[in-house]
Amino acid sequence: MNKARLQGLSVGIIFTTTIFAAFYYGTDKFEGTTPSAEEAKELLVKKGFVVTLPTEEAKKTVQPKDPDKVLMEKEASNYTIKVKTNMTTAEIADLLSKEKIIDDAAEFEAYMNDRDFSKKIQIGEFVVTNNMTYRQLANTLTH
Repeated sequence: MNKARLQGLSVGIIFTTTIFAAFYYGTDKFEGTTPSAEEAKELLVKKGFVVTLPTEEAKKTVQPKDPDKVLMEKEASNYTIKVKTNMTTAEIADLLSKEKIIDDAAEFEAYMNDRDFSKKIQIGEFVVTNNMTYRQLANTLTH
């Protein structure tokens, strides 16, 4: 194929695409595909779904779990954890769980691993409380 034929083919493709786009967007076929809230509710009811508005009580009870929020809201208790050489994150999480500093050892271990804190744990003694967030615990153990 020579240069002139290739250019002619390219111009033809661009022209055809322009024509199709003009007809598609010019005929208003794409408008109205997103239903309004009422239309969506009506469609769901027809399909057998129950549609309700969330109540204030439901909003309060259904909240995503945030590891940076306070772990346990009760009287604070201190614990001095002794991190030794070659101690794994799982061992540290088990110790904290046994001392009631954290509720779930596996969740804390996953938090430490997901955020690469497990690679930065320091050797030594650290004072932790049961009111610390995962982030505060991780910062304490890595500094």
